[in-house]
Amino acid sequence: MPVIVLSEPFIRHYAGSVFKVSDAIGVSGWDDDDRVREKQSCYDQRVYFLPDDGKGTPTELPLPYTFYCPEYILAGIDLKSGPCRVTSVSKGLEKNIDDPYYAEPIPLGKGKIRYSDSEKYAKNVLTIDLGNEDQPDTALIKNSITGEIQSVNYVESLPVILSFEEFEPGFFEVSLLKSSQKIHYFTLIKCFPLGVQLTDIRGKFNIIQTIW
Repeated sequence: MPVIVLSEPFIRHYAGSVFKVSDAIGVSGWDDDDRVREKQSCYDQRVYFLPDDGKGTPTELPLPYTFYCPEYILAGIDLKSGPCRVTSVSKGLEKNIDDPYYAEPIPLGKGKIRYSDSEKYAKNVLTIDLGNEDQPDTALIKNSITGEIQSVNYVESLPVILSFEEFEPGFFEVSLLKSSQKIHYFTLIKCFPLGVQLTDIRGKFNIIQTIW
């Protein structure tokens, strides 16, 4: 799977953001009719499938908004050290009143989910405070690109705690279950630990720390 960099801001992602995406590159706006498609130009119409636009919604990312991340930039980098970023939560995980503790531009949580540091990395532990509500007994963590699912079981754990320090960068959907029934849901990006910015000098880049 290619590792790409945003050359300009895209929806809720800033320029320099690094993503690992699917190998498949589609073409946006192609007609299903072969006769029509033969007359269409696919120049600059290719897209990546981006599982999360920064608001929890899948979208198409135009190829011209990106460039390949040079391999040497990531060499020797602990990719698991990037922070977590919750991009959307189901209704039951929202808060009735906005908490300034979670305010932009660098939020410390979203809704009823709070970030904290693991023993190794910053913002790699999620604490979900459900108060007196029904507590989940299982969390299913699905990689939105590969489809791989990991299951985490809970035994009277209050609040619910999830650690992502062993996860590499990617897009994830997390379902909280009670007796096999989904009761809560949220989307999350495990970010790369760094961003890459273009410079005026060809082949030269500025490396920045991921700010989430």
